[in-house]
Amino acid sequence: MEDDYRRFVVPLTFSIVGMIVTYWYTQYLSVGILDVASDYSMVAAVDGTVALDIRFLLMVLIPLFLIEFLILSLPIAFFMLLIAKMFRITTYDIDVMRIGKGFDWIRIMKRAVVPALFALSLGELVISLLHGVFFTVPVLPEGEFRQIVPSLHPLLTTFGALVALTVSIALFSPTWTLNDAGIVSHVKLKHLELRRCPDTEGIGRWYSNLIGGFGILAFPLTMFNRYFFQKFIIYGVEPTVGQILVSLGWTVGLPLMVIAFILPAVILNELIVKWTAPVIQRIAKKFGATDVQLQHVGTVQPLDSQMMSEMERLSDSMEQSDKQ
Repeated sequence: MEDDYRRFVVPLTFSIVGMIVTYWYTQYLSVGILDVASDYSMVAAVDGTVALDIRFLLMVLIPLFLIEFLILSLPIAFFMLLIAKMFRITTYDIDVMRIGKGFDWIRIMKRAVVPALFALSLGELVISLLHGVFFTVPVLPEGEFRQIVPSLHPLLTTFGALVALTVSIALFSPTWTLNDAGIVSHVKLKHLELRRCPDTEGIGRWYSNLIGGFGILAFPLTMFNRYFFQKFIIYGVEPTVGQILVSLGWTVGLPLMVIAFILPAVILNELIVKWTAPVIQRIAKKFGATDVQLQHVGTVQPLDSQMMSEMERLSDSMEQSDKQ
């Protein structure tokens, strides 16, 4: 049991450090903005300046992620399973596969990457399409606004991503539940008589691939738009080597910060998986799933020329006898 908990040390440390760094750099950025726009409030519904807005959002969002995970994971996993059953019933069987129990700290960290990219991409999309709805932008003369762009943009991206993380956790945490329970779909045997490759895939992975594809593809585009195109072309910030390195730093660093906020949910999932997995397995079996085991794939030995010629002669003799 002690060894089992040791795998949480690195992810938990990374999460705590990441949250502290996020709080520090967002407060630092807010100071730079308030030097130019002294009364700027990023969230209009919260009284006070942007520095107070940051503290309020962090205080609300961090516990919200864990509560959301506990409340929504199983119900949404149920609906994901139902939808997969309905739309794939003609070609695929859904069953429960026996899978291994190991899940080390590296896999815990990796599980948080795609949801973080998804949240960053979705947050940027929402900020762009609903400009000024979630977060206000200070109205300043062009020269003064250009001064705060290097501080304002990462602040908007960070909290846009954290707000979008509520959607990301709601979509991805059920896929963790399905994957950890070993719920899989595989091509029905009658379809294997056709020219079709066997196809076995976890239901959770099927969903995460569909959803995560948006994040993986959109992330570099949204970061380029925000930290290079808008910063240097639209708002005219001088593209010095230092500013370019800063933009690259935000592009690489922001996902790490968002990962820090997802990891507590991933760790919590590991702590309760022994209770959630049997529940979703029982639900799958009510939908007709049965217990299956992994099919081992072995190497087919190539036939030598003598054996092939004998088989051809045997086939020819069988065809002649059929004609007679």
